[in-house]
Amino acid sequence: MNTHAWATISLAISGLVLGLVVVAQWLMRKRGKALPAIRPLPAFQNLQNEVKQAAESGKTIHIALGSGGLSGENAVTSLAGLQVVEALADAAVAYDVPPIITVGHPTLLPLAQDAMRRAYEQRGLAESYKPSMVRFVAPTPMGYAAGAANQVAAGGVMSNVMIGHFGPQVSLIADAGARLGLPQSAAAASPGAIGALYPVTNRLAVGEELYAAGAQMTGEHRYLASLTAQDILRLILALVILVLAVMQS
Repeated sequence: MNTHAWATISLAISGLVLGLVVVAQWLMRKRGKALPAIRPLPAFQNLQNEVKQAAESGKTIHIALGSGGLSGENAVTSLAGLQVVEALADAAVAYDVPPIITVGHPTLLPLAQDAMRRAYEQRGLAESYKPSMVRFVAPTPMGYAAGAANQVAAGGVMSNVMIGHFGPQVSLIADAGARLGLPQSAAAASPGAIGALYPVTNRLAVGEELYAAGAQMTGEHRYLASLTAQDILRLILALVILVLAVMQS
């Protein structure tokens, strides 16, 4: 059997296994069984508590979602940031702490606004929702970083959260928070952003940890199931690559 045939069979098996995993997790949820827990991520463990502290101090939290859009290679990273918004939205509404959410791509604006709107509606406070909580700052990475940093530096912020697609320009946002002594949580995938954030905060999630943020903070089955399926798919792909490498040697 040639390499192409093996690759086709391997992909078919991967799809079948992934489908079985999704079905199995759906059945587990239907029967009320718990899904596998994920390991704690220090970058996000204190965020819910920081929302409470912001309420006690009369301040708010800033969430920077970066300048990535919902198309192309940055889509998954941007969606991970939106999951964090969704996770924090309920706590923000419960404690009456309207967050400041800054975005650097127009496609993120309506989705972040929708997450906040739904949180207010679920609490019966639809009239208290304000679209201006989510702010489109600028369409370029540098312009966005400078504008988001200005939001932090303006004061009234208790905690600075950065999760999404960033470049090295994210250092501007992090520096603004550091100057005020704010607790800062960050998650990034690009080497430039990781290098810029590493010296500023020890609450940094890198690479795949970024995509686990929503699952950890919400505990929702859909996010936990997605993580489990991704882990299994990565294992299958690694085995396929190994088999193909052995066959070609």
